[in-house]
Amino acid sequence: MTKIIEKRNKQDVQMHIDKAYEIIKDNLPVGYVEKVLSKLKADKTLNAGTVRNIKNRISKYPFSRLDVLNALVEVANEYQASVQKLANNLKTDN
Repeated sequence: MTKIIEKRNKQDVQMHIDKAYEIIKDNLPVGYVEKVLSKLKADKTLNAGTVRNIKNRISKYPFSRLDVLNALVEVANEYQASVQKLANNLKTDN
């Protein structure tokens, strides 16, 4: 008899998706849709509504568009780094 190995890939992916949503929750700039679209300009099926739906978890299956979720995380990290750099510059000026 063979041992059945449980696949936990779906659970691991869900944990990463939850972490991604924690990152983008408060760290997206105002014009995030355009920035995400510019990062994924090769995808002709992508539109602003899809980006907003993925960001707001309206889409039933965010794991089907992981490229959009990854781009949202990248934009959030870039924005957060810019804010941090500005804060550091303001501290050094005073």
